[in-house]
Amino acid sequence: MTHHQLPFDLTHALEEIRVPAAAIHRDGRILWLNRGAVELIGDRVGQPFIHVIAREDAHLARAQFAKKLIGETQLTEYSMTVIGRDGRRHATRVSSVPLRQNGEIIGTFGLAYPEGAASDGQDAALVPELTARQYEALSLLAEGLGTPEIAARLGVAEETARNHIRALLRQLDVHSRLEAVVRGYELGLLRPKE
Repeated sequence: MTHHQLPFDLTHALEEIRVPAAAIHRDGRILWLNRGAVELIGDRVGQPFIHVIAREDAHLARAQFAKKLIGETQLTEYSMTVIGRDGRRHATRVSSVPLRQNGEIIGTFGLAYPEGAASDGQDAALVPELTARQYEALSLLAEGLGTPEIAARLGVAEETARNHIRALLRQLDVHSRLEAVVRGYELGLLRPKE
């Protein structure tokens, strides 16, 4: 990919777009929020980004942030729950990349959009808000994994994995793991493998 000067004002476009976007300094403070992000979480510039992440997803958010800071990965996409300015929980899909200045990684830039949004045609009110762990558990159930394998992939004890799965079943209002997977596809939380 070649880099060249753009003949338009991308900064203004990013400011105005409704998809929440943010820049986070390498020390974890929020440097910049666009209009969409302010509508979602309020004006949190200068505050630690971790303050807007649900407690159960804080470890995941920190790990993904760290991977980009050390240059381990260029792009991460993951699900997590964000706490909105009204205190409500919002299941989001985050796509983020390192921010560089003079070749050095100085932080991250990311976009957050509602989990299971728009493209699946579902009414957002009908799509349950899953935590990142519940979403991961659902994805692993769709791969046909059992509790021991899910626990190993999540890096948690088997009982903790069982708790994530139970919470997932409640959230999806289903009674079995198979029903959860079927419901996940119906809601657009899971996508068929190409």
